[in-house]
Amino acid sequence: MASMLVSGCLEFGDDIRLAAPDVTASELGEVTRRTGIDFPPGTVGLGYFFMGSGIDDALAIKVAIAAKEKDKFLGNALFQDGGVEACSLQIGQDWWNIDWWNIDRLTDRKDYKMNLPQGRFLECVFGQEGGRWIAYIYWMST
Repeated sequence: MASMLVSGCLEFGDDIRLAAPDVTASELGEVTRRTGIDFPPGTVGLGYFFMGSGIDDALAIKVAIAAKEKDKFLGNALFQDGGVEACSLQIGQDWWNIDWWNIDRLTDRKDYKMNLPQGRFLECVFGQEGGRWIAYIYWMST
């Protein structure tokens, strides 16, 4: 009975899985809204996963940043004020089956973490993959 009452009060959404070219400015805008990360012109979404079906929302996105916009991207608060330590990036674990999530391919890799207000958490792994600057971003609400 108690579990029915609790589950009846919780709002669960849908999971969204997209891969390029279906990752649009709309998804980049959603990431900006939740994380505060602004994407410079020319950013290309390569993969997007929003987990809305659980108790805590989470999202992951993989983007390519134009080389000429790299410094602008790295001007975001996460890269200026966040911690520089190894990321766990839990959303990329095998059980989520996100085939575009391949952080091991990055070279010149740097990891960033930041706690956000209201129990939110942000991680980013940034580096080069195939000659392009790539960011893997993970956001979670607890």
